[in-house]
Amino acid sequence: MNVNRDSLTTELIRELKGEAKRLRGQPTEHLTKTPNRFRNNHQYQSGLLVDWSRQFIDERVFKLLDNYATQCQVHHFLHLIAGNEIVNTTEQRAASHIQHRELNHNITNLDNQEIQQSRTEMLNLAISIRDGTQLGYSGKRFTDILHVGIGGSHLGAEHVCTALSSNPTLRIHFVTAVNFEQLKQLLGGLSPESTLCVVASKSYTTYETIENARLIRRWFIERTSPNTDFTSHFVHITSNAELPPDREVVLKVLDSVGGRYSVWSSMGFPIALTLGQEQYLDFLRGAHEMDVHVLETENPATNLAIRLALLSLWNISGLDATSHLVLTYDTRLRHLGSYLQQLEMESNGKSMTTEQQPVSCPTSPVVWGGSETEGQHAYHQWLHQGTQNYSADIFAILPDASSNDADNLNWMVANALAQSSIMLNGVQTSRNNRFKEIKGQHGSTVFLLQQLDAKTLGSLLALYEHKVACLGYFWRINSFDQWGVETGKPLANDVVQLLQSKDLSGIDPTLSDFVAKIKFLQASSD
Repeated sequence: MNVNRDSLTTELIRELKGEAKRLRGQPTEHLTKTPNRFRNNHQYQSGLLVDWSRQFIDERVFKLLDNYATQCQVHHFLHLIAGNEIVNTTEQRAASHIQHRELNHNITNLDNQEIQQSRTEMLNLAISIRDGTQLGYSGKRFTDILHVGIGGSHLGAEHVCTALSSNPTLRIHFVTAVNFEQLKQLLGGLSPESTLCVVASKSYTTYETIENARLIRRWFIERTSPNTDFTSHFVHITSNAELPPDREVVLKVLDSVGGRYSVWSSMGFPIALTLGQEQYLDFLRGAHEMDVHVLETENPATNLAIRLALLSLWNISGLDATSHLVLTYDTRLRHLGSYLQQLEMESNGKSMTTEQQPVSCPTSPVVWGGSETEGQHAYHQWLHQGTQNYSADIFAILPDASSNDADNLNWMVANALAQSSIMLNGVQTSRNNRFKEIKGQHGSTVFLLQQLDAKTLGSLLALYEHKVACLGYFWRINSFDQWGVETGKPLANDVVQLLQSKDLSGIDPTLSDFVAKIKFLQASSD
């Protein structure tokens, strides 16, 4: 890929700024009333109807963006990821998440053999727990799952399980941050005899996860008779198989799959456990179907992932959007925003290129949002009449006309489309009512899921992963490391030591003064 992406991107952004100025000087009606506007600005793929006809963009800008994508050879980069090439340059690793969702592996590839073996072990364990072959120490079936993890080790699994789970006999509880009182309250409603604890940490050194696991183990010890063997009540998911206690089950995660991409690996165990093997495999099939579309479609105008990445690039660098909203018009999708927030911001919240030079343009925006229509009664005032530029992705589910709840489902979709329209078109008022005026000119894309099932969710998450990878390539950053996350951990360890000692030397004076104040307040309350 001997192309000068830096000069290509610099020239593109210069042109995008000019196009943004041109568009802002025109009424949005010239976009929405363009013949075939919807026909030319939507695509149906793998159970997803994706509509960007209410983005603040026209064909002239699309031509610039498509030409740029072709010149910089972004499609070739996607094939490098899928081909297990080194794309995480700071850690000299491949990014194997695409391989993890292939169901027909080339058995001559050692990594693929390990992926197959890990998946088989994970599915067999899930089946044995679901059918009652594996029981607790007293011979009772498991009824409750405590899933202990944080960040990439839990966000994907929590999103999918929450969206799809309807199993009343196997309840799952996600435990993330360290909060003893909250954990104590949760454990108070559970029985050790029928509780399984899943400890998910790729490194197996994450403080929150290890501490919560320790507290849960102590609960088992306190609630059972001496010498009770509860090894069958713990499952560990990690890349460091030597760290969990001996004799307890360990599900291996490859080093090459990043935490925020790890839902396709053994980290997806809660999905197989709560939804069953077939739904879990459907989840992988949906993702793989999207992979095939993205990898086999070279034209940026019809490659859905590249199209979405180019729209993001236009919103960020052309229209100066510093916020990107994820708005979900179905409560079953309420954890999607947190999952996509981590995926985008941890992947592309970078300021150094892969050549270790400062980036020359804005990278990831702030990604945030929430479950609707609650948000319409909170931050939509800011969206419609505030002063900041933003873009939005809006998610809804196709209403089932035969559903008993069809009227309410139609109401949710109607609100999703109405908000998208107002974001672009705004509201014009008379001179005496300008306090009601809404400027508009904010672009949004609507994702309508034909149905909420494992396969469609797999397709959606894979699509977003490809979009994020394309953006990282455009910006010449490494979307697969997370050194900003890693840097804070040792400093937190240092501060913990300071809170427990009298020596406050060697750190930032403002920090040491704050620690000293904490100690004073602690002593005063004794």
